[in-house]
Amino acid sequence: MKNSVFAISLFLIMVTYKLNAQYNVQFSDNYPPFNYINDNGEPAGFNIDILNAINDLYENKEIQLNSDNWNAINKALDSGYIQAIGGAHYPGRYDEKYIYTRSTINTSHCFFYNTNYFNKFSLEQFRTIKEPLVAMWKNDVLIHYVLSINPTAKFIYVKNYEELIKNIDRRDVTCLFGQRIGGMYFAEKLNKDYIKTLDHRILERNMGFKVSKNSPELAETLNNGLEIILANGTYQQIYDKWISNYDKPQFSWRNYLKYILVVVALFLFLLIINWILRIQVRKKTKDLRHQIEVNADIMQELEIQKFKAEESDRMKSAFLANMSHEIRTPMNGILGFTELLKTADYSSEKKAKFINIIQQSGNRMLNTINNIMDISKLESGLETVHIKPININKIINELLDFFSPEAALKGLEFKLNETVLNKNQPFYTDEYKLNSILTNLIKNALKFTFKGAIEINYSSHNEYVEFWIKDTGIGIPLDKQATIFNEFVQADFSHSSGFEGTGLGLSISKGYVQLLDGIIKLESTPNKGTTFYIRIPNSSNKISLIIESEEKTAIKQFTSLTYKIIIAEDDSTTFYFLKEILKDVTKSLYYAKDGNEVVELAKKHPDTDLILMDIKMPHLNGFEATKKIRTFNKDVYIIGHTAFAQDSYKRKVIDVGCNAYISKPINRNKLLTLIEEIKIK
Repeated sequence: MKNSVFAISLFLIMVTYKLNAQYNVQFSDNYPPFNYINDNGEPAGFNIDILNAINDLYENKEIQLNSDNWNAINKALDSGYIQAIGGAHYPGRYDEKYIYTRSTINTSHCFFYNTNYFNKFSLEQFRTIKEPLVAMWKNDVLIHYVLSINPTAKFIYVKNYEELIKNIDRRDVTCLFGQRIGGMYFAEKLNKDYIKTLDHRILERNMGFKVSKNSPELAETLNNGLEIILANGTYQQIYDKWISNYDKPQFSWRNYLKYILVVVALFLFLLIINWILRIQVRKKTKDLRHQIEVNADIMQELEIQKFKAEESDRMKSAFLANMSHEIRTPMNGILGFTELLKTADYSSEKKAKFINIIQQSGNRMLNTINNIMDISKLESGLETVHIKPININKIINELLDFFSPEAALKGLEFKLNETVLNKNQPFYTDEYKLNSILTNLIKNALKFTFKGAIEINYSSHNEYVEFWIKDTGIGIPLDKQATIFNEFVQADFSHSSGFEGTGLGLSISKGYVQLLDGIIKLESTPNKGTTFYIRIPNSSNKISLIIESEEKTAIKQFTSLTYKIIIAEDDSTTFYFLKEILKDVTKSLYYAKDGNEVVELAKKHPDTDLILMDIKMPHLNGFEATKKIRTFNKDVYIIGHTAFAQDSYKRKVIDVGCNAYISKPINRNKLLTLIEEIKIK
């Protein structure tokens, strides 16, 4: 039966040949785009056009072409019914039966991948995938090659290109493996523009004409024809028509990156060389111009520094003169009236007046020292903020009560205007610093106002509080307004001004306002008055973890209990002062001049009720002495006292074991209030 079919096929082939055809060449009818049957039922493709172009070179058209399936045309060649097969791959070895012409095209296999599933794909990636699924023809050579790359690969076998390309849409299929040009032809035909190929060309083979050994003249004709169409450009036209669209390398920046980098590097090198040359050409001119500019800048800077130095010297001289005045004046009051009390006998009324002057002078000197300490802490960054809920109304009323008598003595009207939008809204800020800001500004207004009024306006909101301190005083000259918040600056700083003060109050106020994230500014007209504006935010989100108890500054009645007391103090004056103010609450009193002595006294008298512990003592300081005492006596009440007023000292005094803290100069009422805690304890 098979022989009958083959005989009929050969017969049909022969009857289709033209009578004058000398050579018969056949092609496979299903290998697009190389050779196939088109929609009109005619042979078409790259190899068909190559043979037609060669045939057109000869007048007699002595080569006839046709097509059939691959098995049929191979049997026809073996049987001698045809003389050649077009589109045959070279076997890669010597073939005794056939002559192979020069190559018409080089073909290769490659991997195809779906860009919907892979942004990029590579052989290295394929090697690392566990059990990748590959669609391909069942061919031992192809299978062996794929397994050499990834031994775990699994396969789906196909019978034609259309089936191969359709497998690319399966999610479980990793890639395809097939002939590059044929695969891309069918990818385009099936509108699958998302299919890409790897640039690796695998299993490259030459394709040409496979000619019978009995027709060497046909092989020569084909070789000569190929030479001619290659030379005259016909081959390129045929290649562009059928192949070029499917054999383009996939564009990738990585392929050209090294070339781009070389070009960029060369370009940058040339730019640098050009830049260096231009720099060298202009160097001397530029250096000279720069030197002139530098000299001008140096001269300008020298002038500025000279002015600053002169201004600094002037300010230092003025400050020292002012400090001398601010210290010597109250000292004159203290020492002068103390001398009067010692050398003469005065009436009780006169003595009380002298003592009051001595106390006022001491307070004035203490205020000067406190101002210097406050500005020093601000400049060194040691000042800290302690946020807690406050009563603004209470602070304002206390300030009114405190300053009203002084305003009345000067014949000034002292009034308050308030706007409180939400009385129930708690306001959080540092009470001490807010009080200091307002106190300094009110003091400033009282100092420089001789007639008219001082007005305090404030408006409380949920997010902030605003204050306006307005006076009808001497005002601030325009040239002083820019520096009025600087240290040691007053509106009138002359020796004849008659105004007391260090000139630090406004600087401290500004520093405190900035610490509280607030705003301070002024408006002033000379001889008409000044208005200071302050805005402080509600710092409810910055509540300090340090809870400070409010100190009572005065008590009306103290306990009648008496205590066993040790005073640790290296300064005899302070000891006698403490001894005197504690005489009404003292059962028995012991005196220690250094830390070692107070520790020994505490051991010797374990029933001691109170220890007044000076922090700065010789041999063993108050911190260490307190620690040692706490190792054997947990109950004794210890009050630390020191001239150091920094917050860090206060915290450290409590941390080492003291029950309370008081700063020098020691206020009698404050100390007795702290001693009241022993009774509560």
